[in-house]
Amino acid sequence: MSDETVKPDPEPGFDKEMLLYDYSKHLLSLALLGLGGILSIAQSPQGQKIPGPVIASLTVFLAISGLCALSCTASILRSRQRNVPVPRSAWLTNQGAMMFLGIGVGGFLYSWIRALM
Repeated sequence: MSDETVKPDPEPGFDKEMLLYDYSKHLLSLALLGLGGILSIAQSPQGQKIPGPVIASLTVFLAISGLCALSCTASILRSRQRNVPVPRSAWLTNQGAMMFLGIGVGGFLYSWIRALM
C-alpha cells in the first residue's frame, strides 16, 4: 500500500456550465415538442374552436423559447472554445427560454380547456 492520496475527479454534476448546456438542450426539445403539439391539436375539431391569432401568438412564444435555448447553448459552446467564462447572457437567455415556454404552453392549455368547456 502506498501513502499517496488519490484525488477523484470532480463530479460532472458540479460543472454549472455543463448543467446549463444540458438544460438548454432539454428546453429546446420541449419547445419543439410543444410547437408540434400545438400545431397538431390546433387542426383537431376541438382545436379549431381556438381563434387563429391566439394560436399564432402562442406559436411565436414557443418559437422564441426555442431560439433563446439555442442561443444559450451556442453561447456556452463559444465560451468553451475560447476558454473564457460563460457570459451572463447565457443565463439570461436560459431564463427567457423558460419564461416563453411557460407562457406558450400555459396559454395554450388555458385556451384549449376553455374551448372544450
